[in-house]
Amino acid sequence: MYDWITVSSKYTEYGMTQEDVLENVFAKTETKNLISGMVWTNGEIINKDFKKSLWISASKPRQDKSGKNVGYLRISVCPPKFIKGNNIEETSIRDTLDLFMMLSNMVGYDLGETAKVDKIDITHTAMTEYAPVAYYPFLCNQTGKENQRWILDSTLYYGTNQTKQKKFYDKVKDAYKTGGVQHIPLEFIGQNMTRFEVGLGTHKRVSDVLGEFALLGHLFTEEYIMKLHSYWRSEYSSIPKKTEIDTNFKQGMKQKDVQEEIMKAALTNYGRLRIEDDIERAAKMGALSYSAKSRAKNKLLLPFESNGVNHSLIEELDEKIMKFEPIWE
Repeated sequence: MYDWITVSSKYTEYGMTQEDVLENVFAKTETKNLISGMVWTNGEIINKDFKKSLWISASKPRQDKSGKNVGYLRISVCPPKFIKGNNIEETSIRDTLDLFMMLSNMVGYDLGETAKVDKIDITHTAMTEYAPVAYYPFLCNQTGKENQRWILDSTLYYGTNQTKQKKFYDKVKDAYKTGGVQHIPLEFIGQNMTRFEVGLGTHKRVSDVLGEFALLGHLFTEEYIMKLHSYWRSEYSSIPKKTEIDTNFKQGMKQKDVQEEIMKAALTNYGRLRIEDDIERAAKMGALSYSAKSRAKNKLLLPFESNGVNHSLIEELDEKIMKFEPIWE
């Protein structure tokens, strides 16, 4: 369920020094933030079985406004990669918890109760009948700048920045991008693996979903696990997918009704995505005002909303996505 997780905390509040929290860290380097003047020591902890790393940084303590010395610890890890050597497979909630318990022992204080969640990716991967790109034409545009739809390198994105972004992509192909560094289990080679991932890129975003000030411990509490899982599922459900319109000719229909059915079929053949793209292009070229664009979109897409049905590929994807549950053990 969890892919990348980034957390941070103030290690100085728990009686720890920079040397304490970095005692087991390798390949140390130092960087300085030229704006804040904060100096960070960065390094990695390595799982020798798979030669996979997690990243840990600690800032040199400096005085805050109250005159107290404060130092920050930051950890970024992809639990499946670190634990299993790849993030094609998912790690269970229990295995991910065990990882952070190990890290708590390593740095010398309880991260679950102290570290805030700065970033998190929530994900599941469906074994689909076809390659992920086959489903993209039936995953349509959402409203709002934050949900802007775009495709890059065979990945379908929704979102304009990293504060909140969701995407569909080919997980096996993504693993091969690392040049074979990831250990890919034999049973997944040659399979169609469609991953749907929702990234929450700020602490505020994570907190908004949880309804609490987001701490690491929330990621391992059933109530909040289900909130995150439900959010992932709702983000998938919010994507419009009705791209076909039922047409039906009946004996005794009036000419007007026949023409309407033919127009519905024509809209389907032209394609919902193409209609949406044409409306956007017309607006960008000055042919439609903002209000006119909205009216045109509502009118042309109304048949899809009122009489639309899902393509068979979306029915397959819906079934597989909506049956996912968190892997507890």
